[in-house]
Amino acid sequence: MRLSKRETLLIELPEDFNFKLTASAYSFSWMFDGSTLRLLIERDVAVRIGETDSKLQVTCYSRSSKLTKHEIAQYIVDVLGLEERLDDFYNRCARDLILRDPPRGLHMRKCDPWYASLVAVSQQNASFRQGWSMLYRLIKNFGETAHLEDDGAIYAPPSPEKLIRLGEQSLRACGYGYRARVILEIARRFLELGTDDLHKVLQGVRGVGPYTFGLACALSYREYYHPVIDRWVKGLYESLGVRDVYRYFEDVWGSWKALATWMLTIVLDAVPLRKAIERVKRGQTKPTMQGLTPLTMWMYW
Repeated sequence: MRLSKRETLLIELPEDFNFKLTASAYSFSWMFDGSTLRLLIERDVAVRIGETDSKLQVTCYSRSSKLTKHEIAQYIVDVLGLEERLDDFYNRCARDLILRDPPRGLHMRKCDPWYASLVAVSQQNASFRQGWSMLYRLIKNFGETAHLEDDGAIYAPPSPEKLIRLGEQSLRACGYGYRARVILEIARRFLELGTDDLHKVLQGVRGVGPYTFGLACALSYREYYHPVIDRWVKGLYESLGVRDVYRYFEDVWGSWKALATWMLTIVLDAVPLRKAIERVKRGQTKPTMQGLTPLTMWMYW
């Protein structure tokens, strides 16, 4: 599918917003190239976003001019979190044992419910490298490709319908193992329910527990109040003497629990638990930007 260049627009950047950090976090190479971010708004509408003079410069691509400038601008504001206020989150950081000084201006990018589901299931019982490499293979092997006029290709994951047609073995070939059945059940739920409301889609799906549900809802809706705590997070805080990690997160983070977990993966480069504990004990709680990390994924995949 080829998308033609359409209109351009400018969006004011808030003073406390860091575009490069926000664009680089958990981005594949077709999304971010070190300076510009490319996103598919719909299957046949895409944008390329760069920063210039404290503004976002947005170039739109589509098969036809189906969205207005206002609609595109609102999408970008929402996805990047340009109006999101993190003052209370930063204030709570001073009370935490690890997140004392997180990167300022970094916001979690929202994504559509289907992609959020794929990310969340990919991270089940998996390291950062394992989970994201599975998703990379799934998208590159079976995803949809949109060619932007004068700006290369951008990829989208296979739709629920396509994954159901491909079947479990295609997912297992990407390394998903038991997760293949979970993803296919979620795909069927999207189709059967005729909705993309994750609260309804994920409810009762075997293999979707609090971690997967909470992560998917945080990515899709910025619902940060869900506890997104896995063995990696538990191990980190237990190594510091916290006996009840869930209670600790409730007391310290309140409605920011999921964002705190996400930010932990950023500042510790999502390294394996043993190395993460060593870094925390050394006081090394800033992203290194060395090797494969959540902020450098785009350089490798």
